[in-house]
Amino acid sequence: MRALLVEDHLLFREVLAIVLEEETDLKGNAQAGSLAEARRVLGCLSGEIDIVIVDLDLLDGDGISLIENIRETETDVPVLALVTGRSLERRALALRAGASEVLSTASSGEKFVGAVKQLVAG
Repeated sequence: MRALLVEDHLLFREVLAIVLEEETDLKGNAQAGSLAEARRVLGCLSGEIDIVIVDLDLLDGDGISLIENIRETETDVPVLALVTGRSLERRALALRAGASEVLSTASSGEKFVGAVKQLVAG
């Protein structure tokens, strides 16, 4: 099982990758630091990604557009959206775009791991 982590903050992305490797069955996870890079990775790994974890606030655009793209091509892949703060509007937009779950970047590691495991299990 494999994840795609889309996060423009390198340190945060690397910590998430380590947590996923150690706490879940997701191994050999792909990473992207931008929307453009995420789209390239998804194109190359189509059908090989079991979950996408995407920050909504990326430097080169809005993660919501990536969620919409994923829903057009990878309809069965769960998407966990990460939002800074507690904006109900951003959460609602992500869910409308097709996110399976939305978590605050301030959520605990346990909550993050639990959400990932639940989404991958279906």
